[in-house]
Amino acid sequence: MKQEYAGQYADLERGHWWFQGRQRILRRLLRREADWSAPRKVLEVGVGPGVNLYSLYPDGAELMGVEPEPENARIADGLGGIPVHEGTVEKLPDAAAATTFDIITMFDVLEHIEDDRAALDILKARLKPHGRLILTVPAYQWMWGDHDGVNHHFRRYTRGGLKRLLKDAGFVVNRATYFNTWLFPPIALVRLLAKLGPRKKAGAAVGSDFDKPSGILNTPLRWLFASESFFLTWMSFPFGVSLFVAARKGDS
Repeated sequence: MKQEYAGQYADLERGHWWFQGRQRILRRLLRREADWSAPRKVLEVGVGPGVNLYSLYPDGAELMGVEPEPENARIADGLGGIPVHEGTVEKLPDAAAATTFDIITMFDVLEHIEDDRAALDILKARLKPHGRLILTVPAYQWMWGDHDGVNHHFRRYTRGGLKRLLKDAGFVVNRATYFNTWLFPPIALVRLLAKLGPRKKAGAAVGSDFDKPSGILNTPLRWLFASESFFLTWMSFPFGVSLFVAARKGDS
């Protein structure tokens, strides 16, 4: 993520339709795909400015956050009683490296890590037996665009490819579904048209998808995206802009 872009994330997570819709979807999927019948120790990796920490998890969860961007880590740690430490998967802060967790979550983080398999090995070591790893990633390499470059992504994923990666790392996948499906056709069309358009000149400015103002469309787009949460409660989607996966640590 570009340094100047990181500072905008707090406002985006509180107001942009994509973040708000994703929060609604993740709240429902987290409650469905993880056992919250007893207090759970949860690590969220890549918390950004911390909005998800205070909006996604059931009451009673013992939460800890890790965030690589120093300013976002400072903002998130200052929000309240949930500790947030600066660090990465590869260089976990001492508080996380010395603890095992019932659940680890990473929402649109794995694509930022060059060696994703090594990252999964590190996270597996920090999970208790049969602990859960819950993550989201962007889908389909053919949808690669300026947004991915600006945000320092290394790749996008398919459901089959991500399931194989997790299996090779010793996880058992319990649920894998695409989401952001209703808006997939227009988003895919825009990405494909951008590839067919004239090449940008060297040094020309590129931007993130979040740079595009949604204006009066923000509310209907948020409602449309968030409405997927109802259907994802009882079915999985065969395609979408993003992927959600819930896996558990294997026996070995």
